[in-house]
Amino acid sequence: MKKLFIAILSCCLLTSAAALSQSKEKVMADIQKKNESYKTIVSTCSQVKTMKGMKKNVESKGKMYFVRSSEKLSMQLTLDRTKHKDKENQLIINGDKVTMISGGTRNVFNTKTDHNMNILRGTLINCIKGELEKAAQLNKSEIKMSTTDKYYVFDMDVAKNAKGRWNHLTASYSKKDLTLCIFTLTEKNGNNTTWNTPDKEFNGMIPDELFNY
Repeated sequence: MKKLFIAILSCCLLTSAAALSQSKEKVMADIQKKNESYKTIVSTCSQVKTMKGMKKNVESKGKMYFVRSSEKLSMQLTLDRTKHKDKENQLIINGDKVTMISGGTRNVFNTKTDHNMNILRGTLINCIKGELEKAAQLNKSEIKMSTTDKYYVFDMDVAKNAKGRWNHLTASYSKKDLTLCIFTLTEKNGNNTTWNTPDKEFNGMIPDELFNY
């Protein structure tokens, strides 16, 4: 009787695991398909950086612009505690070029030669496009899914031999429109950055000038 109970329990657990896997695959497929209809996205955007050794988080707010066809991304953010222009933060992805502006300092990276930036570019773009499998492949990760009342949450533990400088990423998609709403990168040194894009407009015109830095 005990052996029979263990066999039945094992079968139930395997069935449950298979159902969960199928559910994850279906949700991922739905997210990818739905995001194909979003040719452009404009959203409010907040950024929170948590850094070891700092008592307070660094918080910024602004706008995010994304063009699917050319995979262009621009995040234009201003620190909450100041309105000075030299304190603006920007992240711009345009083709093979990634531009970061922080505290008035501008750095430009070529993703063809900079592996870290190439993975960052690919991870962000693919997650915004809802192509989680591609993001996982870049980071040599397995995808785990959980749910909350509002989001489908996907966690990826980055493989130790992956070339990026982070070890974990979390992508949360709205159950309402299946878009990426919360994205967190946790670095190997313990620092992390979270982007939140709650309010979106779709398929409008976005000027190319926003990406020319």
